[in-house]
Amino acid sequence: MFENPVFIFDDLIMIRPASPYWPESANVYLFQDGEGISLFDVGCGSMASADRLFNALENLGWQSRPIQKIILSHVHPDHAGAMEILLSEVKPESVFLHEYDLPCALAPEKLSLSFDIDLCKKRFAAMDHEVPKGSKGPEFELIPYFKALDCPTCHVKPNQTVAEGDSIQVGDYHFQVLHTPGHAPGHISLYDAKKRVLLAGDMVGEMVAWYTPSSGGATKYLESLEKVEVLDIDLILPSHGDVIQDSEKGIGRIKEKILEKDRGIVEALQSGQKSFEELLNIFFALPTVQFFPGIPILESHLQKLQKEGKIRESESETYRLTG
Repeated sequence: MFENPVFIFDDLIMIRPASPYWPESANVYLFQDGEGISLFDVGCGSMASADRLFNALENLGWQSRPIQKIILSHVHPDHAGAMEILLSEVKPESVFLHEYDLPCALAPEKLSLSFDIDLCKKRFAAMDHEVPKGSKGPEFELIPYFKALDCPTCHVKPNQTVAEGDSIQVGDYHFQVLHTPGHAPGHISLYDAKKRVLLAGDMVGEMVAWYTPSSGGATKYLESLEKVEVLDIDLILPSHGDVIQDSEKGIGRIKEKILEKDRGIVEALQSGQKSFEELLNIFFALPTVQFFPGIPILESHLQKLQKEGKIRESESETYRLTG
């Protein structure tokens, strides 16, 4: 477990978990903010994750400093789950969240909507699938799933909502809020043009974050990447994985992985029309990922390609190329 702080700059520190992969916590970024501290994301709602943060503060000698601001990239449990534990110990002046994620912050059960769990159940029910032990399936419930993996979520009540173009000052950093949906409806990234630093959240990092139609899907994810790839960036600070020093390469790799799915679907349909289940088996062969995130990722690409006029759905509920 990486409990020693990773110094990005003297006034900016990353608390990194043992692994960048779910169900581990997201990276937590700590800023010196005047006489206090501000945070970008807070991590999982497990005691292990919270202890990692508190231990880091103690190692830094910062445990007695007031928390000025908490900025949440979005309210998925690996980013915001520790809010309940944290607020039992500290009283931040401000908690920031994008307005589109507010409904899920106030009522975490609504995350099932942006995760498109009903879509997963509907699509799965139409398939002739048995559910292997340990896999998600028709009885799946999101909130108990988070809890079982020791990354529970919690209610969050921000006192400031933000939108595209807003500014947040954190110490010597002057951040512009970028609305970057695809992975979550209210996902934000923060950009300091003078310091050329991007806090990317889940948009860019070790892996491609999953995406669903209700969170913006492949279309909005790609638009978010296009929004940041034109910026002058020296450092990308991701929520999962190490600091990215080559922003063009880091952003391009994620963009290419998403576009790869589009091309793969078109190529698969060149040999003839295919059902949703057939396409799912091609692109998400592992039963453990077919129900989620396989179904919503595939659905978002099919919607994108249909809107672009590249494929169409027939009356027999199969997909084929146009023309």
